[in-house]
Amino acid sequence: MRLIVASLAFLAGSTAIIILVFRGYLIPAYDAWRKATPQQKHLLSASSTLLLAVVLVVLLLLLIALFGVRRYFHFHQMRSRSKTEYVDAWAESAKRMKTPSDEADEA
Repeated sequence: MRLIVASLAFLAGSTAIIILVFRGYLIPAYDAWRKATPQQKHLLSASSTLLLAVVLVVLLLLLIALFGVRRYFHFHQMRSRSKTEYVDAWAESAKRMKTPSDEADEA
């Protein structure tokens, strides 16, 4: 159920972003491109390409963040996980401590 909701939310959000970019920038840029000089056409084409590339990269990053794709690429580490054993530091230090000899107490 969670996967379906996340998928639908991502599709709706990405569709809204693409429609906003298309209506807000690409249609006006196309209208300006028809009346532009060759240098202006080149500039409009380059900026439109850059904008679409940025939008697609953002959508890809959102997709990765939304679905947690990381877990599919680290599956071999999940199998080899072991529970951490915590050692009592005070007990360990007591085992390693050297006891003073009786001769040092007498002096």
